[in-house]
Amino acid sequence: MDQKRLAGVGNIYANEALWRAGIDPSREARSLSAEELAVLRRELQTVLTASIAARGTSFRDYRDARGERGSFVEQLAAYGRAGEPCLRCGRRLVGTHAVDGRSTVFCAGCQY
Repeated sequence: MDQKRLAGVGNIYANEALWRAGIDPSREARSLSAEELAVLRRELQTVLTASIAARGTSFRDYRDARGERGSFVEQLAAYGRAGEPCLRCGRRLVGTHAVDGRSTVFCAGCQY
């Protein structure tokens, strides 16, 4: 979430990329292997590309430059889905505010 290191990746997209990569958001970056970092990079690019194509993520009042709502919210697998089943393993997604004081949703069953 440190914008000095990687700008533009907020809470929503970080949650989604970590879920797709199967990485627990509470892990320290230095604990990730080279392979895990490569997977995370790929999934982050995939999430950002899909979000741009969908004009962003509108929950409440976000509008794009044309005044249209973003539809990436329909593709969310983790963020905003706390308590719902994981789309990958079926276990209930866990919601917490413990990671950098921001809302984080993850699957304790398949994110490690």
